[in-house]
Amino acid sequence: MNASVKWDVKGSAYNQNSTEAQKFSVKGTAALPDGVTNPDNLSLVVSVNVTVSRGPIVSDAGNNSITGISSDGNYTTETKITFTAVGAGMDIENPIKGDVRYQPLNWEVLEARSWDGAPYSATFRMGKNGNYTLTVTYNQQQFDGSNWVNTGTQDTKQVNFTVNAAPNQTLTPAADKTDANQKNAVKTGDNTPILPFVIILIVAIVLIAGILVYRNKKK
Repeated sequence: MNASVKWDVKGSAYNQNSTEAQKFSVKGTAALPDGVTNPDNLSLVVSVNVTVSRGPIVSDAGNNSITGISSDGNYTTETKITFTAVGAGMDIENPIKGDVRYQPLNWEVLEARSWDGAPYSATFRMGKNGNYTLTVTYNQQQFDGSNWVNTGTQDTKQVNFTVNAAPNQTLTPAADKTDANQKNAVKTGDNTPILPFVIILIVAIVLIAGILVYRNKKK
């Protein structure tokens, strides 16, 4: 025999605005079918345990950020600047189809550099004073049920900073080596060509050797 039940979903702990998985109980009152009586006044209140799987998490690009470097901060040419690109949704565990995240792709100050994978951090030092802008680009990705796939949408975040000459500095320092999981080099040091000086030095050595040989022959 079947009986209808009026469920009190509003009175349960279910949060319809949450995308997270939920477990809760729902109470209801059974309605007796026509012709059925309840002479013993048994309780008609019933309950059921419900499990709701979470829905897709669509991360907001507004939560992409750059940490470790101060916006409009002041540094010197001797300062090693370390930063981390934080992509929204990169902390999603056990992704499901439809989840969206933003993966850090590359960063740029003087030249673009890319990451091969986590950690999405880098360390650099500027060899000349001036005003600079650090730009980080993020790829929007959606989980297709098996893999994270680029959607073609990108987001960028920027941080402006200033570099001043270090006190008593006499030489322009060369750029520090950065993390091994990054590509391309940022040129921040002195790039004066050395080949012309090498050629001049070789010519001078040849001339001196010629003079010595000539003097020995005269003797």
